[in-house]
Amino acid sequence: MKRLFLLAAVVAAALVSGGCFNPFSPLVSTQRATSTPAPVPNSAANVVRLFEWCWNNRGIQEYEEIFTDDFRFQFALGDSAGNAYRDVPWTREDELRSATGLFVGTPDHPAATEIDLSLDKTLYALPDDRPGKNPIWHKSIRSSVTLTVTLEGQGLNEVRGYAKFYLVRGDSAVIPPELVAKGFKPDSLRWWIDRWEDETLPASAAVPPGTAALRPAGPAGGTGPVITTFGAVKVKGL
Repeated sequence: MKRLFLLAAVVAAALVSGGCFNPFSPLVSTQRATSTPAPVPNSAANVVRLFEWCWNNRGIQEYEEIFTDDFRFQFALGDSAGNAYRDVPWTREDELRSATGLFVGTPDHPAATEIDLSLDKTLYALPDDRPGKNPIWHKSIRSSVTLTVTLEGQGLNEVRGYAKFYLVRGDSAVIPPELVAKGFKPDSLRWWIDRWEDETLPASAAVPPGTAALRPAGPAGGTGPVITTFGAVKVKGL
C-alpha cells in the first residue's frame, strides 16, 4: 500500500508539472474550477452578488435559479444588438441560452475563453421605483459594471457602464415551473431577479431609437478590445 501511495503521488506530480489533465483538479470550460462558495440569495443585494459569482465562475446551474419566470432584460437604449428584441422581449429562456453559450459552450460555438465581471463592492438596495411595487417585496439595485469577455475568433470584448436590477422577494416571485418541480416554493428568505436594465452603451454610440447604433471597436489594426455593451455580449452567446 505504501508503494502504491508513493506511485500515485509521483504520477500526480508528473501530470501537474507536465501540464497534463489532472483528474483531481477539473476544468470548467477553459478555466480551472473554483472552490469559492456561491453567495446565498437571502437578500436583494446577495442575489445580485450571486449573479456576479455566476459570471465569474461559469455557474450555469446557479444561474438557472436566480431569475423569475417573468424575467425581462432591457437592452440599452440605442443598442442595435437589441433590435430583434424591441417587440419580442428578451426572456428568462433567452438569458439562460445565452449564458450557456458563454459559460460552457454549445455545439454551435465554444465557450468564452475568459470572463471577468466586477460590480460595486457595496450594493445598496432601494425601493423598487416601478408603479405599484411594494418596497417590502420589491427592491432595486443600480451598480457600476466592468466586464471583459474573450471570445474565440472575436478577441477581447470590454463593457463598462451601469446595470439596474429589479429584485423580488421569494414569497412574491413568479417561480419557473421547472424549479417548482424541483422543490422551489414561495420563500420570504430568498430573493430573485425579475428585471435587468442595461446601461452600458458608450455615450459616443448613443443614437435615436429605430436607427442602427454603432459600437466603437478597438484601435486601428484590430489589436485593442472591442468596446461594446452587455447586451451585445449576451447576444453573442446565443
